[in-house]
Amino acid sequence: MKIINTAKDDGLGGAEYISLDLIPDPFIILKTDGTILDANMRFFTLVGLNREEAMGRDFHDISLLHEIENKVSESLSLGTEMSERIAFHNRHFEVLLLPFMHEPNSWLVRVVFKDITSFINLEKELLKRNKELIILNTLSNAFISSENIDLVLEDLMEKVLLITDFPMGWLLICDAKDFRLRTCRGISPELQQHIAEGGFDHFCNDARKAKEPLYIMESSAITETPVLRDESIAFLAIIPLVSNYHVTGLLFLANSSGRELGFDFSVLLPLVGNHVSHIMDKIIFFQETRRLAITDSLTGLYNSRYFYKHLDLEVARAKRYGNSLSLMLFDIDNFKSMNDTYGRQEGDEMLQGLARTLTSVSRETDVVVRYGGEEFIIMLPNTAREEATALAGRILHAVQETKIRIGSSAEVSITLSGGIATFPQNASSAKALLSAADNALSAAKAAGKNTVIYFQEMMHE
Repeated sequence: MKIINTAKDDGLGGAEYISLDLIPDPFIILKTDGTILDANMRFFTLVGLNREEAMGRDFHDISLLHEIENKVSESLSLGTEMSERIAFHNRHFEVLLLPFMHEPNSWLVRVVFKDITSFINLEKELLKRNKELIILNTLSNAFISSENIDLVLEDLMEKVLLITDFPMGWLLICDAKDFRLRTCRGISPELQQHIAEGGFDHFCNDARKAKEPLYIMESSAITETPVLRDESIAFLAIIPLVSNYHVTGLLFLANSSGRELGFDFSVLLPLVGNHVSHIMDKIIFFQETRRLAITDSLTGLYNSRYFYKHLDLEVARAKRYGNSLSLMLFDIDNFKSMNDTYGRQEGDEMLQGLARTLTSVSRETDVVVRYGGEEFIIMLPNTAREEATALAGRILHAVQETKIRIGSSAEVSITLSGGIATFPQNASSAKALLSAADNALSAAKAAGKNTVIYFQEMMHE
């Protein structure tokens, strides 16, 4: 390619300008000393200069060319074509450096600026969508239909930290009016205890009142909080988890160093929070479905399906560890007669009242079950005969002393008959243990009701 000295008005300069201006991209030709030999109008428009201002000027003086200084020198010294991506005035360019020999031992370099802004925007959009898919797939895989929800939440937190590149995080779930710590990663036992004891309630309330998808705690607030300072936390983000327009939980993400709150980052965290919210909804739905499957709808106690499954498990556990397992089977005395007298709805209220009494008197480790109709079972893990018999006596007394309100104003008292059997003293299997308790219940009814009989005592009579 021959370059004409356009400084001379020999009638060829205009033709040269026209040929360069036909090039669709901004275009410039540089000498080896870095001065501008020629360019087209698109280049002049891009840098905001006219031809007279730019010709013969050192390219280092033009801000657009600052980022390619080293590339220009390298391309000229090696005589090698190169490329570079730069951004200028919210536009993106692929810069092509094309050196060529103008005269023997004299090199020039053509610099072409190809506008790739639309391509970059498309690339960013694809990356964003790809990131969203990665987040969705990664977090969705954390939800497993497991009975151990704590393990599910631990797995979920681990994946959140992996995606967001945070070393520390914890999840608080709203329980009634309070927030309860459900899982955490990367924080000390001291901070865990502080959170569990409600030490973050004011932060939770601030984040909930903000009604924003992302709440970044001020650095001054962090340094003024001793427990965060002791944990070496420098950056703390709080992401509300929203379901049906209500905040159901808060996701905390922390770092020991600062984080730049750029656009991508500020979009990523609410996106993660949104997916975590959906997963929490699934977990809650799963828990509720599971609860309904094993719960008696009238009394809220466990149902017979749950009882049969866990009786086998408890018997197996008692065998393994050499412990005792006792069963108490109760039946409401004269319930059919009372039901006929007061009505079916009032009878349901009696069952509900009895369920409340049984739950309040039983121990935390006991499993209270509505077995069917007016029959109730209490499963007592690691409980021998003497302790079971004493508890049965307390239950009979509490039930007899409790007035159950039925209808609008009436109150009734009920009594129970009960049978007790203990594994392994009275039975060698789950089925035999239930049968022994049932036989003892039948004996209690025959003995005049409002009493409890232990299976072994029945055998001695």
